[in-house]
Amino acid sequence: MRFHNLYLLLRNAKEFCHSQIKYIGVSDTEHMICTFLLGHYGGSQDDVADALKLEKATVARALSSLEKKGFVERSINSGNRRKYILTLTQSGKESISEVADIYDVWLRKISSCLTEQEQKQFDEYCNRMLTVSEELCEEIK
Repeated sequence: MRFHNLYLLLRNAKEFCHSQIKYIGVSDTEHMICTFLLGHYGGSQDDVADALKLEKATVARALSSLEKKGFVERSINSGNRRKYILTLTQSGKESISEVADIYDVWLRKISSCLTEQEQKQFDEYCNRMLTVSEELCEEIK
């Protein structure tokens, strides 16, 4: 696969998924953060940045926006008063649960042209390439 094809797949994924995400009033970054918090109760801003490989300033801006929208609450971590525990509000949970798996839905739709065996192979290839890409990233740090 040429990188250009991979790039186009990612662009198409963003276009398709963003059309669904925009209806709940969040950006792609805000969607990723809310989806992360949906599955990781009580994470910190650093946890979010590390897990999603986002800049801390980007996470801070997104969290501020999500707080204003009533999707996220911050509370002081009693174990470390310099950190906040992030949780989705009930409104945030309800809104994000509608589109939490939108990227998985997109991937299922586009991979429907593959046989079950081809899908398993594709998953295996992607996992192997992801491992190598993470190793390359570690080398440059």
